[in-house]
Amino acid sequence: MTSGVASQSQVVTAASFVVEFTGSPIGRMAFSELGGITSKVASQEYIFSDATGKVNHTKQFGKTEPPTITLKRGLDQAGSNAILAWHAFARGGDTRARCPGTLTVFDAGGTQQAMYLLEGAWVSEVNITSVKAGTSDVAMIECKITCESISGRGNG
Repeated sequence: MTSGVASQSQVVTAASFVVEFTGSPIGRMAFSELGGITSKVASQEYIFSDATGKVNHTKQFGKTEPPTITLKRGLDQAGSNAILAWHAFARGGDTRARCPGTLTVFDAGGTQQAMYLLEGAWVSEVNITSVKAGTSDVAMIECKITCESISGRGNG
C-alpha cells in the first residue's frame, strides 16, 4: 500500500544554461542565469441558469499567454550582437525570427540536468542592465524568449 505521497526524484541544481537555436543569429550560447519559465492560462468565470432556474458558477479556460523564458548573461560584444540581431528580426516581422531550439540546464560538473524543447521561439524583449563607470560591476544583458510551445525532454 502506498502512502499517497508522490516520491520526488533528484532536484535539479544548475550552474549554466545553454540555448541552441537552428537558423537564428544566436546559434549556441551559454547564460549564467535563468530568470524563469512562465506560461499562463487565465481562469474565466462563466455564470448561467439551468432549466430549473438554479444559478451555476463555473470556471472555464480563458486567454492563454505563450511560454516565456528569461535568461541573463554578461554583456560581451559577440553575444550581445547575436541577441540584438535576433531581436531585430522579430521587430522587423522577419520570418527568420521564429525557430526551434533547446534550453539545456547543466550542473557544476557539466552534467545535463534537464532539457526543454522550444518551438517557434523568438527574442521578444532585450534589456541591458545599468552599470556605473569606475565600478567592478558586471554589465548584464537580459533577453526574454517567447515560444509557441515548450516541452520537457527529461534528464540526461
